[in-house]
Amino acid sequence: MGRLDDITLEELHEVREQTKGEKPRERVLAAIGRKQGAQIDTLAERHGVVEKTIRNWLDRFAEQPIEQAPYDAPRPGGPSKLTTEQREHLEEVLQDSPTELGYDQQAWSPKLLLHYVVREYDVEYSDRHARYLLTEAGLSWRTARPRNHEADPEEEAEFQATVEKNAPN
Repeated sequence: MGRLDDITLEELHEVREQTKGEKPRERVLAAIGRKQGAQIDTLAERHGVVEKTIRNWLDRFAEQPIEQAPYDAPRPGGPSKLTTEQREHLEEVLQDSPTELGYDQQAWSPKLLLHYVVREYDVEYSDRHARYLLTEAGLSWRTARPRNHEADPEEEAEFQATVEKNAPN
């Protein structure tokens, strides 16, 4: 527990009450849990992150003033094109099938995501950023495979009938 030796449980509870934002609050709660004796692996499971992330969060409390430890440092780059609420809404939408929004596709692709974001939020992104957004939402993205013009349709149908399909994601 060496990372938190100089911080009392009362100080952590005080910081938790003053902390704004979900992720910073999670970091303080992890520190409180550790101070109360919880193991790193238990905290990782509780907060839905890997053990290294918990260690990094706890290191913040040893390296920074307690009031700053829960928060990320400012990052370079321009402001986000989507507000926090829009981004959260988008991540929720991406968990559902595009067919529920009237699209004729079973899974989200970068191109479909770009179309949806322009239609819904009037924001344009690059293909690369669309792939990033899909990854951040916990989804994989695929590119279309061209069909071989020399393929025999009957052999292809037989192959499709004999191959086990993957379970839905």
